[in-house]
Amino acid sequence: MIGILFGAWIFCMVSFCAIGVGCRVACHKRRICGRACICGRHEVSAKSISGGARQGLPGVIAGRPSRLRAAETRVRALQQRYVEGRLSMEQYETELDRVVGLA
Repeated sequence: MIGILFGAWIFCMVSFCAIGVGCRVACHKRRICGRACICGRHEVSAKSISGGARQGLPGVIAGRPSRLRAAETRVRALQQRYVEGRLSMEQYETELDRVVGLA
């Protein structure tokens, strides 16, 4: 019984490590080609953008990845109003849901 559990644990560890290495390799390849990485943690450098443009690949705008960039200023304004005490927790949550729902 212990052998089965140990074998299952080893199998899980090896498979998770293989998935991690595969994702790392895919991220590295995408960054070399000038595209955004799959993990979203790396910014695209200007060097890879110009290299990608020379190779005929579509250019990528360098910057911080953010799915909610359009709503960022409105969320910051809501946070400021909450910190100043002009909004209750319930009002803040409902307004935040509205703002994020619009983005």
